Amino acid sequence: MLKLYRTTDGVAEYWEAWEDTRTKVIVHWGTLGEKGESRRATVRAGDSSSNLIEREAEPMRKVGFKHIKVEHMAQVVIQYKIDGMGSKKDLDKAQVIEGLMNECLGWTGLGHCDGHDIGSGTLNVFCDVVDGPASEQIVVDCLKENRQLEGAVIARRERVGDETYIVFWPKDFVGEFDLI
Repeated sequence: MLKLYRTTDGVAEYWEAWEDTRTKVIVHWGTLGEKGESRRATVRAGDSSSNLIEREAEPMRKVGFKHIKVEHMAQVVIQYKIDGMGSKKDLDKAQVIEGLMNECLGWTGLGHCDGHDIGSGTLNVFCDVVDGPASEQIVVDCLKENRQLEGAVIARRERVGDETYIVFWPKDFVGEFDLI
């Protein structure tokens, strides 16, 4: 998968492409935070999907689209309290939340889920996002639509390495956010 971004006149845009099957590539683009448009491209015989993605990306790079390193991305953490080290039901919930985040963040160009950890009384699902504030409502709405918002505490930090998390859900959260 290749993801590229640019900001022009205050409007952030994304362009991405990934292998769908051995012979098809999905190309997806739009304004950051919106679903955008997509199309399928066919890999020609004797070619590869990675070559096709690079050819598709070339004109986008020429007009200013660039890759953003994960170190420059914000992180959103969705946290649920659990009993002790967690259960099979908690692991199943982690997988559901990961799938939901990959769908809602991916199709809006905002980012992707980077996995989860479980134990010591919490289930944490981690998402890398290119725009922390823009991702907030998308994440909350997605969890609400899918009946996964109850019991969630959702926070973000602006850069990898920064340990300061800002809780944005629930709006009336009191206390300190901690991964453990």
